[in-house]
Amino acid sequence: MPTAEELPALAEENADWEPGADPRLRLLGAYVARSLRPAAGAWERCTGSAEARQLLHAFLGRGAAEGPRPLLVVRPGPGGLAVRAGLDAGPEAGAPRAKGLFCLRTRPEPPGPDSLCGAVLCGDLPATPLEHLTALFSEVVIPILANEKNHLDWPHVVCQDVQRHAHSLQCDLLVLLERAKGKTLLPLPVGSEKMGFVDSESETALDSMDKSVMYAIESAVIQWSHQVQVVLKRESSQPLLQGENPTPQVELEFWKSRSEDLEYIYNQLRTIKVRGMAGLLDKLQSSYFPAFQAMFRDVVAGEEPHVVSLTEISYLC
Repeated sequence: MPTAEELPALAEENADWEPGADPRLRLLGAYVARSLRPAAGAWERCTGSAEARQLLHAFLGRGAAEGPRPLLVVRPGPGGLAVRAGLDAGPEAGAPRAKGLFCLRTRPEPPGPDSLCGAVLCGDLPATPLEHLTALFSEVVIPILANEKNHLDWPHVVCQDVQRHAHSLQCDLLVLLERAKGKTLLPLPVGSEKMGFVDSESETALDSMDKSVMYAIESAVIQWSHQVQVVLKRESSQPLLQGENPTPQVELEFWKSRSEDLEYIYNQLRTIKVRGMAGLLDKLQSSYFPAFQAMFRDVVAGEEPHVVSLTEISYLC
């Protein structure tokens, strides 16, 4: 795709190029109408602007083969449709939660006048890509990898490694998604779905416990401790150190957000699965159990006193 500096020269070179005369634009318009359902005539008005003509010519022309595969994004805007040469939304690209359409050139040869198949790949661009990707992993990728019938010919080590990496990526996505909401998510390790049903009092159950499960639990405790410390070490004076002039309202909002985040962490540590994990660490005399206790104490100390009951005292012992 051309840069901003190259667009004026490209416009002069192709000043007589008319988008309405190109049948391929009607094919693109059909995808836009099917995906975004814009108002009547919105696509024609959009392709009639000088900027859109330059972008469309670069996207459909043969010169696109000289650089990286061009990407075209169409999003609803206040005045109709807006065409962009990438995922970065412009100032008039519309509301950030509006679904868009992407068009990607898949081969150097320009698409023909009768069909875009094989040359252009079109698809929906979710309004919230991170949430969409998280749901895709949770509801599609992870269940497929968890089904043993889908990897019968894979070595066991490969299966475990692929599942571990997929689970790690899923956890990273969930953590990022909650961080965007101002919350700290403590990702559960692989195998945690069974932790609530493990009898930590049974010697047989403890002896049959897979060492990889214990390693995953201990690794999770390390990660959680780091996450909790990040929350506890946040200072309300940070905006002041950055040269800003915060108001008292900013101070109040900081402590309110901090309290809500710590309560969110506290509730996660009180779930049945996490309690089962803590019980296993205790019964197996893991060196990470004191670290878990210290982390829980830090969360309780940072929380408001009235949310801690006498039951929590025994949980710390």
